[in-house]
Amino acid sequence: MSKKTKLPTKRKKKPAEKKIHRVYCTYFPDGRYYIGYSCKTERLFEKYYGSSKIVKEYEGELFKETIVEYDTRNKAKLQELLLQLQQFNDPLCLNDMLHIRLNRRHLKDFAPIRWTPQGDTRTFVPRIIRD
Repeated sequence: MSKKTKLPTKRKKKPAEKKIHRVYCTYFPDGRYYIGYSCKTERLFEKYYGSSKIVKEYEGELFKETIVEYDTRNKAKLQELLLQLQQFNDPLCLNDMLHIRLNRRHLKDFAPIRWTPQGDTRTFVPRIIRD
């Protein structure tokens, strides 16, 4: 006699949520800020303020601004780097790690944006003006 074996039924995968690649800024109450990138879903992004040790260990209230959103990772990562470099000498900017690896072919139609952090920036003099 042969036994009929029941084949496991395939589970239908939920359609993956389209990734939104965001460049954001997390603000501390004392005026310091952190510029970052995230491709988390909307729900996860609401609670995410950055991967910096300073951000993760901070126990007070933080405010986050979404600076720009892109459909591709490459454009968002490049914009994040440009903004971090733009604010490089600002003592209020907490970014101390610059890490980027991008494929130039995916950036043909990239156009950088202009952005300035919220709050009092009187202590920061852009490098262009200083030189």
